[in-house]
Amino acid sequence: MSPTKADFKAVLSQARDLVKVELDKTEQVIMQVAKNAPAGISDRLVTLFSRKGKRIRSTLLCLLANCGTQKPDIDRVAHACAAVELLHLASLVHDDIIDGTDVRRGQKTAHREWGTQVAVLIGDYVLSQSMRCVIDEKARNVPVIISDAADKLIIGEIMELDHCGDMGLSRKSYNEIIDGKTAALIDAAARIGGILAGFDQPMVDECAKMGTHFGIAFQIIDDLLDYGYGSVNMDKAKFTDLSNGLITLPLLYYFEDCTVEERREMESFIAKASAEGIPEKIQDRLFAKKSFAKAKAEAQEHLEQALAIADKFPKSNFTEEITAMFASMSERGN
Repeated sequence: MSPTKADFKAVLSQARDLVKVELDKTEQVIMQVAKNAPAGISDRLVTLFSRKGKRIRSTLLCLLANCGTQKPDIDRVAHACAAVELLHLASLVHDDIIDGTDVRRGQKTAHREWGTQVAVLIGDYVLSQSMRCVIDEKARNVPVIISDAADKLIIGEIMELDHCGDMGLSRKSYNEIIDGKTAALIDAAARIGGILAGFDQPMVDECAKMGTHFGIAFQIIDDLLDYGYGSVNMDKAKFTDLSNGLITLPLLYYFEDCTVEERREMESFIAKASAEGIPEKIQDRLFAKKSFAKAKAEAQEHLEQALAIADKFPKSNFTEEITAMFASMSERGN
């Protein structure tokens, strides 16, 4: 039995336990990247790589890779997972510089630890190594999938910066931003997992679609967590995105429902979102318009679509954990 829907951390922990061999091998591949790096980079990478995240993307990849009729090659799975995790980490290093974030995973961010110039180059190096991890993998263009995910991620991040403070942000642009900066890499992880499972192309495409829905839901929930909506024991500060001028889904729902006067007031609040007491005023107005509930409902719709696709896979302990992850995602606390 999987843990309860509300307990995402426990669900994820159980899923990781099921693919522990693959994930342990992934960590070895990642640390080998650090050990093989030139002097001056190696020690920094060891420090950076030791600050592990939740490994959601690689866990999903491993689970899917085990959904086929035969046990997958662990070395191939581990190198694919390492590519995904290193690409994700490179994006976080660069994000932290852009956002001016001081702490991540309870530790000083790379640019606070070593300075901005070094951190930029460390991020670049990690990005290049993510590609190298799958350079010998020829199965249905896995290297191209990683490269495409990197392209989409960077484009999504640039779009987000271009629309920073844009009160007229359209739903289409918002969707393109989150599809690039978040969903694309989860799509890639799921697609590669399907390939390594030996699925035929139509089923691999379904894996990718499932990953996209999961990724979109993940980002919407993240948008909500920025306001502290539904969070429990969060390990990051509230209102970070808001203070950085990012217009996310709850605000888009608010703008759809508000009057001209309410919009004018909200725009004035957003313009000074870093001022004391202003984020709470924004939060109150979003609650009043049920903007948070609407955004969460949209995330749930994407999770339901991901679950519907997961239901097509052969039943196993691995598919059970995939569905448990999806079912519990909307209640995650951080």
